[in-house]
Amino acid sequence: MIIINQKHPLWLAAYRPLFLCAGASALLAPAVWLWPGGLGADPLRWHLHELLFGMGGAAVGGYLLTALPAWTGAGGVSPRTLQALTLLWLIARLPGALVLPVWLLVPLGSGYFAVLALVLAQELLAARVWSRLWSVAAAVLLGLGSAVLQADLPPDLLVPGATVHLFAILIGGIGGRAVPAFTRSWLRKEDPLRQVRDRRMLSLLAQAATVLGAGLALAGPEGPAGLCLLAAGVLQGLRLAGWHPLFARRYPALVLMHLAWVWLPIGLILMGAALLWPGLLSPTAALHALTMGAMGLTILAISGRAAMVRRGDRLQVGRGLALAFALVWLATAVRVLAPYLPGGWPDPIKAAAALWMGGWAAYLGALGTALKGKPPWPVFSARSGSDPP
Repeated sequence: MIIINQKHPLWLAAYRPLFLCAGASALLAPAVWLWPGGLGADPLRWHLHELLFGMGGAAVGGYLLTALPAWTGAGGVSPRTLQALTLLWLIARLPGALVLPVWLLVPLGSGYFAVLALVLAQELLAARVWSRLWSVAAAVLLGLGSAVLQADLPPDLLVPGATVHLFAILIGGIGGRAVPAFTRSWLRKEDPLRQVRDRRMLSLLAQAATVLGAGLALAGPEGPAGLCLLAAGVLQGLRLAGWHPLFARRYPALVLMHLAWVWLPIGLILMGAALLWPGLLSPTAALHALTMGAMGLTILAISGRAAMVRRGDRLQVGRGLALAFALVWLATAVRVLAPYLPGGWPDPIKAAAALWMGGWAAYLGALGTALKGKPPWPVFSARSGSDPP
């Protein structure tokens, strides 16, 4: 069996089982809107948990553990560790379907994140890589949020919003480094005179505004929080303008990264505007711009690079992955616009759910080739390097 055979290709790289889990969770998360009668005792809570901690948690683990060897210069995690993490992630899905006591819900819901944090901390501390310890803090915060939401403990009502803001911060940091870096690498070959402009101060201000806005939104003062998040969205949009997004259209693998990033400034601006003018703009639309758009499409764009074929120094976007991205992007747009569509239209929420599920089904089909054979190194880059440490 695959789960027992540690030499199976699935366990040769951290991104393989965990990106597979992320795609499966993303595929099932909207099922509450299509399944007759919903799923579980509280369909909305189950939906939020699977989107944020199922899809998001698996994707974060897959990315961090794949990047870990490059950070530390040591080897990647062992197949046995990957199997344990995957099993814990699967076990964490059980509380949504079963009625369990709180003392059992908490360890089941947070076990995956606890082990992920321990693995990251052990490797980073051993290598004295202090600058990456934020990844341990992120895993711990996600574990706490997962446990609180599943166990229905106070302040469970704040968990979804806090977690969405946490992902906005992570995307601003991880995606805010990856997108300009990949763009800069490509421009060096295609147009050396065209320089990527990504001022460090602009990035720091955008992240600081996001953190401050998130903290104020959780504390209560909606006006100052809205202003901070609005400013964060504008600043992230200004960063994108310096990355030559229109010129990047010549390289489809890079286009996906830019189109995914677009939803971060859009989501932050909508979130800020919804706090400032709640009667004019829908907070639900802003929430889905960040979850379906910024989160979902960033996960798809980055993890999809592992499934792309390398030809020379370029990554080729296959039809399946292109279809997946297009459907998820369209699903996000439909869901964000749903409160503003005129009556008489087909139910936009169900339409968005169907498009989203079709997109992630296409993603899982495209990911199949990336789960076989020897993993490429580096995983997310078109560059052909040596074997990982």
